[in-house]
Amino acid sequence: MFEGAIAAKLANKYFEKDIFKIIKKRALIGALLMALPDFGFGGFIFIAVLWNMYSKISEKVGISFSENKGKLIGLGFVVNIAVAFILDFMLSAFFFIEPFIVYAQFYLSGKMFVESLKQLK
Repeated sequence: MFEGAIAAKLANKYFEKDIFKIIKKRALIGALLMALPDFGFGGFIFIAVLWNMYSKISEKVGISFSENKGKLIGLGFVVNIAVAFILDFMLSAFFFIEPFIVYAQFYLSGKMFVESLKQLK
C-alpha cells in the first residue's frame, strides 16, 4: 500500500513535468513569435499557439480534443477570460506600470525624433 502511494506520487510528478514542458515550450514559442513582426496577424498567431497547447495538454491527459471540441473550447474561453480578468486586476493594482511604459515610449520616441532632425540639418 505504501509503495503504491509512493509510485503514484512519483508518476504524478513526472506527469506534471511533462505537462509543464508542453506549457513552457508553447509559451516560449508564443513569446518568440509575438516578438517578430506579425503584419497584423498577432491575434491569429496567439490563438493558434494557445489552442495547440490546449490540444497537446488534452492528449497528454488522455482526452480526445476532436471528440470533446465543444466542452474543451468552452473551457478554453472560460480559462482565458479568467486569466485576462486576473491579469487586468493584478496590473491595475500597479497603476504606475502603464504610465511608466507610456513615459518610456514618449521619451524614446522624442529622443529618436530629435536625433533624426539633427541628421536632416
